[in-house]
Amino acid sequence: MVLRIKVDRTNFEEAESGGWVDGLYKGKTGLWAYVDLGTEEEYIPKPSDDPRTEYRLFRGCNAFFYTSQELLEKGEYELREQNATVIIYC
Repeated sequence: MVLRIKVDRTNFEEAESGGWVDGLYKGKTGLWAYVDLGTEEEYIPKPSDDPRTEYRLFRGCNAFFYTSQELLEKGEYELREQNATVIIYC
């Protein structure tokens, strides 16, 4: 399963292997995610990608999901996905 997380420009630019990001999970409106990033790999564009959007790919990530930004800030996650492939975009 590939998770797509929309992040702000700062998170996108500062993301690195072994780091972290937080943002919105694309599949659910209002579902926030905090991701411990694994190893970055080359992202191969897909025909369905928006040409105005930038993408980065990380494998071996741990993702934590929250129903609000307030719960994210408290660290009270509701779901966890281990060893996930994550695409961040902005």
